[in-house]
Amino acid sequence: FAVSADVLTPRPDSETAIEAVLDHFPDRAAKLRLLDLGTGSGCLLLTLLAERPAATGMGIDKSPAALAMARANAQALGLAERSQIWAGDWSQMGWSDGLAPFDVVVANPPYIPSADIAGLEPEVRQYEPRLALDGGPDGLDAYRLLVEGVRALLKPGGLAVFEVGVGQAGPVELLLRRQGFTILPARQDLAGIPRCVLAAPP
Repeated sequence: FAVSADVLTPRPDSETAIEAVLDHFPDRAAKLRLLDLGTGSGCLLLTLLAERPAATGMGIDKSPAALAMARANAQALGLAERSQIWAGDWSQMGWSDGLAPFDVVVANPPYIPSADIAGLEPEVRQYEPRLALDGGPDGLDAYRLLVEGVRALLKPGGLAVFEVGVGQAGPVELLLRRQGFTILPARQDLAGIPRCVLAAPP
């Protein structure tokens, strides 16, 4: 994946989300419809499309520079025909209007509490886009905005996968429960930290 200062550099943490989706839908021939919210470089969406060759998907981001990077990666990886990269801002009313239901919604939203950003490693603090890091006072602002919209975007039998920060799995699961989701076992990253929250729609 090509990256720039406008998108997060893909990290092993996010492989946990990929593995969760592939394990839940093991059939390589499944004609899945995928949605990646805050797509950035497109790494989640495009990796899933590469692993599931009958799938199609959409990546949404509000950053024009990120959208350009995701489109370039889709083209370079031969996945442009099965992917749509669209502008969208989940903080705005009606952001999901007109989107058909999906089998999978995956998101790696900003989840670092605002006050913690100054203490991050220099390679993150200085070179990663703050838009993709800053999750508000408790790191959960994006999840509060997303959970209601995601419910309407998932087909019956679908799956929502949210990457979360350290200690955030429980609070994010609670937000999803309040929307009627069924919570599935969280997935741990390579360090044994609960890194992905999984939920099925009501």
